[in-house]
Amino acid sequence: MTYPPQQPGPYGYQQPYPPQQPQAYGQGYGQGHGHGYGCEVCGAQPAAPVTVRAHQGMVVIMRTLTRRGVYCRTCGLAIYRKMTSETLVTGWWGLFSFFVTPFIVLGNVFGARAALNRMPEPYGAQRPPLDPGRRVLRRAPAMLVLTPFALVAAAIPTLFLIGLFAGDGKGEKAAFSVGDCVRNEAEWPEQQLEKVDCGSPLAEYRVLDEPTCGPTDHLLRAEYSMDAPGKPGYCVTPL
Repeated sequence: MTYPPQQPGPYGYQQPYPPQQPQAYGQGYGQGHGHGYGCEVCGAQPAAPVTVRAHQGMVVIMRTLTRRGVYCRTCGLAIYRKMTSETLVTGWWGLFSFFVTPFIVLGNVFGARAALNRMPEPYGAQRPPLDPGRRVLRRAPAMLVLTPFALVAAAIPTLFLIGLFAGDGKGEKAAFSVGDCVRNEAEWPEQQLEKVDCGSPLAEYRVLDEPTCGPTDHLLRAEYSMDAPGKPGYCVTPL
């Protein structure tokens, strides 16, 4: 059985519907939505979809604000810096907010800011763009919040190094022999003794090997005795 040949229709052979024309991204959603359109604030190009969030902690409850739109680099940075700076001030005031805020800030940094930094400088603005102002880290909220964290982060290794090299002084007292001259940096009966030259004007006492100390002598603690293990300590007499 044979069929009669088909007659070409208005759109060619075997085309019951007209061919669809490709649409640009964002067509049908209004001005400003898509890379082929301008920034919805100033009309400059290029523009891209950007999402920025801010967080507010209110002791018991909390609120996250989201702003989505198509912005050029200049306007997008202005919105990112404003909302991130506000989060650094208002985001910590609550138990759960204290842990949520770092994620909001990092999401803005590695999300919105990273996307905006990849965009070229805008051109062709039809309205005044937003003012980006200072970078987030140069604004007062960031300095107020991040400075204590930076000081704590720097203090921990500093204190560790001080403790490592300086020590606590225990076990490092000088041991004296009979005939040494010493001076006491503390007030008796406290003992912070150091050895000095007997001809020095700093010399205050001489170490004696006597079984008992005289009325003007002082008994040294055992850790200062080098040559008499088992003895309670040497006596020192004033020079």
